[in-house]
Amino acid sequence: MRDASQLHQLDRRVAERILRYGGSRFPAELQEDIEWLDSHPMMSPDFATAWLIYIARHDERPLIDWYLDEHALSLPGGTLEWLEAQQKSWLSIWEVLEVERGRIVLRDRLTDAERVVHDVKASDALERHWFVLARIIDSGSTSLFCGMYPAPLGPYDGLSVIEKMRKLLRRRTAVQPQRLRDWKVAARMVNEWSAVIARRAAPPQLQNLDGDPLLLTEDRWTFDAAQRQELLRCIASIEGADAVDENRFSIVGKDDTLLGRIAIGAGVLTVSTNSIARADARRSEIELACAGMLRSHVRSHSDPASSAHEPSPGEPSVHDPEADAMIAQLKEQHYAKWLNDPLPSLNGKTPVEAVRTKRGREQVDAILKHIELIESRSEPAARYDAGKLRDALGLHTE
Repeated sequence: MRDASQLHQLDRRVAERILRYGGSRFPAELQEDIEWLDSHPMMSPDFATAWLIYIARHDERPLIDWYLDEHALSLPGGTLEWLEAQQKSWLSIWEVLEVERGRIVLRDRLTDAERVVHDVKASDALERHWFVLARIIDSGSTSLFCGMYPAPLGPYDGLSVIEKMRKLLRRRTAVQPQRLRDWKVAARMVNEWSAVIARRAAPPQLQNLDGDPLLLTEDRWTFDAAQRQELLRCIASIEGADAVDENRFSIVGKDDTLLGRIAIGAGVLTVSTNSIARADARRSEIELACAGMLRSHVRSHSDPASSAHEPSPGEPSVHDPEADAMIAQLKEQHYAKWLNDPLPSLNGKTPVEAVRTKRGREQVDAILKHIELIESRSEPAARYDAGKLRDALGLHTE
């Protein structure tokens, strides 16, 4: 019995021979398939190879069928068995149920099949609740990936592709694997999957509650330290100014929206806002209230959507225990309210309302899995237990 490593080596050797065969017999068709694959983002050689040999059609048949017609009798037994196992496989959307080093438990969300794949590299890259677009080959008691789209999707995005495929296949229950071996169905899966990846790659258009583009903005002025107390009184007179301590103020709107923060340092007054519109409004208020006391105005920006402001891989992060505790408290308040909030992703229904139907339960479950995935990366002290939401909704993972 060959192990996964030996099977992958065998697969690479055989794939090279089959692609050479295909290049000589179907050169034009093979080139068209390659151009189609290249049109999709993040295409990998492994996925492309599996597509060209086992999925794409040449004169209505996959390349593997043509190859075996001519070479089956001359192939060693182990090689023939491997290629026959490849013929039985199908491309589908698999949910990661469990991950540990070298071992991944997956469920096909279209056929309901389950597999345990032994793959160290994949186990290091994947996380529970992610979805992968892949072919899984069963060889004896061993299952392994042979053609996985390199970009996984999160729970909600994965469910959106699953729902589109169920609609195409006109099936709400388990699909027969044979239907997924249809290259047109497989092509639709790849197109839908890559469309989500392309949308996710676009820069996020972040906005604040006013609908303004989100841009962290900081305005600074210098002032005479001798006028500090008078400056504090002027700041306190601004509508919505709320003293945090002797050096800091919050500017709060009538609906309790935080409109800006003011810090009075040693001869420097700093105002932080999250949009140019709010920055301009706070600047006008402050310069009017503190007329004659401020000078040397400077403004700077930072884009929260820019990767330039994200920590580099491996860069140590510094966490404030008090801040983590505050974040945890805010999450508790947010999710307690979230249960009864109408959500656009649920077509205006609340989670409590949505779980009354099968489709709604699937959608809410996907959202909860996304929350669990995000929270698993949070600091323990700031982490929210999404199990509380599952308890409240009567929705538990199997």
